[in-house]
Amino acid sequence: MLYTFIMGWLSMSLRRKLILSVAAGVALTFLLGAVLIYFHAIDKIDTEMQAAIAVGARIAANAVDDAEEVTNAAKRLELLVKDFDGDRHLQAIVVGSNGKVRLTSQLAQPDEKMPEWFYQLFSSHHRRSVVVLPEQFNSFGRFELEANPRNEIGEVWEDMVNTLRIVSILTIFISGAVYWILGSALKPLEQLAAAFRQIGIATEPNLVPESGPDEFQRVYQAFNNMVDRQQRIEATNRKLHQQLLNVQEEERADIARDLHDDIGPFLFSVDVESASILKLHDENGYEALPAHVKSIRDSVSHMQRHVRGILSRLRPAALLDLGLQDALEHLVESWRSRHSAISITLDFDLAPLDEQQEDAIFRIVQEAISNAVRHGEPSTILVTAREDDGLVNLEISDDGTGLTDVDTRGFGILGMRERVETHNGMLEVVNHPSGRGVTVKARFPSTRVET
Repeated sequence: MLYTFIMGWLSMSLRRKLILSVAAGVALTFLLGAVLIYFHAIDKIDTEMQAAIAVGARIAANAVDDAEEVTNAAKRLELLVKDFDGDRHLQAIVVGSNGKVRLTSQLAQPDEKMPEWFYQLFSSHHRRSVVVLPEQFNSFGRFELEANPRNEIGEVWEDMVNTLRIVSILTIFISGAVYWILGSALKPLEQLAAAFRQIGIATEPNLVPESGPDEFQRVYQAFNNMVDRQQRIEATNRKLHQQLLNVQEEERADIARDLHDDIGPFLFSVDVESASILKLHDENGYEALPAHVKSIRDSVSHMQRHVRGILSRLRPAALLDLGLQDALEHLVESWRSRHSAISITLDFDLAPLDEQQEDAIFRIVQEAISNAVRHGEPSTILVTAREDDGLVNLEISDDGTGLTDVDTRGFGILGMRERVETHNGMLEVVNHPSGRGVTVKARFPSTRVET
């Protein structure tokens, strides 16, 4: 039987295979949808019952909050129970000290009847909560609220019936449309399938001739555009990857240079001073120890400052915990310490923004200064961060050598542009009209921190 089914399936026409596949997919969708609806309904019913208990408890408490003015506690308790008559989810109950129910409210009946099996499928134990009332009511019994899910389950039943009706109509319509569409010629698909297979095999996949029915011509045109765009993206990605590697190598070289030029001599100094201390200790020359200890501490302090500068470049986001202005000042000071010949100025006038925007501003400034120092050989860099009419205006300008068309397509500028576009803004990177220096301008709506 299995062999017969397989052979029948293999010999079946493509149209019939697709129709049967659609039917199987619809059946599986129904099954999956039923499972999802069931668990969603269980969660919804449970949430509604919890909410009903909470609301009912507040209503009951508010109804008797003036207990000191109550002259007839029994009547007030009876009225409180009647207040819950007709409630769709809650039933108020007064249980006497002997455990018998003395008063109970009438639960609203479901608008639409449902099968009992459906109710049993969704119902669980009824939630019951004891509401503590003032002492005047204690002698009449215990006031309880019981959440009954029948009305809520009735709503689920009604929603499911309506959903099944709509889905059934849509299924019939879609099946008919699929049957009609698949009646058209499908032979050109083989050529398209072969072209798709080539994408994963060939280094330069061939384009598909744009011929045949009008519908397939549009598909072929879109396919050819996709192949062309994929090739251009792959070429761009290779270029950007190489640029990223170059940037990483430059950053590593900078860090290695900092460690060698700034940290290395002071480590040597600490080693020499430590050796001197040991020698003085052996010679009982204790009066000279403080000077050597101070020299060691000065060297360690210098190394700490340089290490913090290196860490700020490796993990700049940590600086934002101090505030954007402090983070930018720390960034500027870090560049000043490493390039004392460059005058870097920060003009900051921004109110606190949300975390994502502050991170974007910091990283744009970091990238712009890095590009200027690495490629522009500037003598001055001015960083301006201001807010005007609800817009963040960020500008980083230098008097370096400027940039070329190739530079404007670099990885760093693309990264800055993506950050600005994420916040619905625009980035402009241009040379000064004089031909000396570059200006990076970013402008996007500000999002203030909620206080």
